[in-house]
Amino acid sequence: MDVPIVIDYDNNNSILLANNLIYHVRTKHIEVHYHFVRKKVLAREINLIHVNTEDQIVDIFTKALDTDKLKRF
Repeated sequence: MDVPIVIDYDNNNSILLANNLIYHVRTKHIEVHYHFVRKKVLAREINLIHVNTEDQIVDIFTKALDTDKLKRF
């Protein structure tokens, strides 16, 4: 059984845009990698899940964390 790749993401608008079947002229400026992800979402190969910014584990690699958040991760 093929299971979609789950990606935790903290931007609701991007998730909605990737799941929207309607092409908007306002999104014309978005680069090619967005369209790649969108095709994979629509093909159900990728599943974008919303995660609150406070719970974004990848922050440990990209931001300076306070002691509480560092201990939680």
